[in-house]
Amino acid sequence: MTTPTAPTTPDTAWLTQLHLNTRNRAVVTDLGDANAMHRTLMRLLPDNLGRTPRTQGRLLYRVEETDTRITVLVQTGTRPHTARIDPGYAHTSTKDMSPLLDWLAVGRAVRYRIAANPVVQYGTLADRKKAQTRLGLDRLPPARRVLSGDAADDWWHTRATRNGLDVQTIVQTSNGSADVSRANGAGPNRHWHAITMFEGDAVITDPETLRTAVLTGIGRARSFGAGLLSLAPAW
Repeated sequence: MTTPTAPTTPDTAWLTQLHLNTRNRAVVTDLGDANAMHRTLMRLLPDNLGRTPRTQGRLLYRVEETDTRITVLVQTGTRPHTARIDPGYAHTSTKDMSPLLDWLAVGRAVRYRIAANPVVQYGTLADRKKAQTRLGLDRLPPARRVLSGDAADDWWHTRATRNGLDVQTIVQTSNGSADVSRANGAGPNRHWHAITMFEGDAVITDPETLRTAVLTGIGRARSFGAGLLSLAPAW
């Protein structure tokens, strides 16, 4: 059955928690392949969203794991069709994010969390040569360089500032990688996206810019579990 098209609501979003059944074969597959997870979560969106349905539906997600469970947080720009997720796959619960988004204001203190893909991308060979000189490297850096440690903290601080947050503290944790499998003419092709969790305290400096960042995500690899910015009041 085709799910009727529903337009995204431009100024709000819905957050759905999927508490995964790790004994389910599809769950095991999705946890090992971010592209498979992406396909599963896209069922939450209405059909007929055009050539870029994830962007149009503003779907972002993050996988969170504790000692007792694995949860996927999924944010969408339209009320999610949770009935399209097999009950054997996950237990779902959804809330409207409007109260949080309307609460954002200059000077308010928040706790934040984001799983991000901190990378530097060099567009040309000349850019790579400049980076080699600047960084004092013996060889050219790769076209895409994954950041870690202080460099990753600086990456996040710059993007947080750009998106309306004055970061006060940063706790950085490596979240491994989002492994992606895609078929091509020569057979399956696997690649990966480094995922780093940043969390801490911040103060809101620009609520409208921050609201946009929450709704649309930050950074690369948004289709594969990066870019979802979560906020909560720092009471």
